[in-house]
Amino acid sequence: MSIDLLATGIALLTFFGISALMALSLNLEYGVAGIPNFGKALFVSIGAYTAGVTYTRLLPLLAGQEVIDPCGRTLADALQLRSDIMFTDPTAGWLNFAITLLIAGLIGGAVGYGLSYITLRLKEEWFLALVLLVSGEIIRIVVRGYDPIICAHNGLSGIAQPFVAVGDTQTASILFAALTVGFALIAFVYAERLIRSPYGRLLRAIRENEHVSQSLGKQVARIRAQVMFIGSFMAAVAGVLFALNIGFVNTNDYVVTLTLDVWVMVVLGGAGNMRGALLGAAVITILDRVTAIVAIQLNMAGSQWEFNYFRFILFGLLLLLMLRFRPQGILPERRDTTSVPLVFAEETADRGAGAEQPSGD
Repeated sequence: MSIDLLATGIALLTFFGISALMALSLNLEYGVAGIPNFGKALFVSIGAYTAGVTYTRLLPLLAGQEVIDPCGRTLADALQLRSDIMFTDPTAGWLNFAITLLIAGLIGGAVGYGLSYITLRLKEEWFLALVLLVSGEIIRIVVRGYDPIICAHNGLSGIAQPFVAVGDTQTASILFAALTVGFALIAFVYAERLIRSPYGRLLRAIRENEHVSQSLGKQVARIRAQVMFIGSFMAAVAGVLFALNIGFVNTNDYVVTLTLDVWVMVVLGGAGNMRGALLGAAVITILDRVTAIVAIQLNMAGSQWEFNYFRFILFGLLLLLMLRFRPQGILPERRDTTSVPLVFAEETADRGAGAEQPSGD
């Protein structure tokens, strides 16, 4: 089987941009604020489900068309309608795309804020991890069994990315890859500025010792809920891009293993280091695509071994090895986020040098 290197490179770049958004969001929550979010798949799925709803109900209205039920007997008609709109009315497609990102981000952020603000008021913060983990599975099961959202277990196809109106598939894929990487770059710059601000130093202080922060009058639960809003907003945006990239929304893509993949990215790259999150996302994206291609080739070659789940074994080993031998990650967190320690060291050195000089008497 021959491999199209250009198409593979475009796919890698696109998946990297989406994975980077998820890794940056978790790194803000866990790496900087110390919030153990084990429900990352929940917030990514919120973005994907929102895209499924808006591309079937809102897109026709923006194009001046009547809404057709995307499920059941009218499935083919609805699919044809939204495909025609995306190809012939790019203005409606882009407007729907922008509205989808905004709605998904706000819903994801609101859910993250609400769940975290309630649960983080308890003394055990790991209760939030369990709540988010269970909530993700509950939402997935409900959506899988409730037809009006994404046609239940059948899912929705024809959720096209906004560049399809270009006409050339390869050009559209390149532009969409650039868009996803652009979103990841914006999130990276924002996260870097956030953690280097006084607010970011407050988050680290809460992570290191929340009792001291509370004694200084800081509202720890509210501040952590704010970070969950930001991280959940990013994750929901990543969910929209994920759905548009594969053109299909199905509950099977948003299971617990997705959350574990993002955790491996953060632990591998370095918790608390945003460059580490990007590095972890790049490594896991490459390993994921490579193992998938190798599994397909080996299965086609008639191998008796099942290689489709090899990636889970590989990621598990990576996680265990990093936790055992390098828990700080490949790129450890920088402790100095401002120039204050350097200035203080220079002033201390100058004072020491002045004290050592003879008085001249």
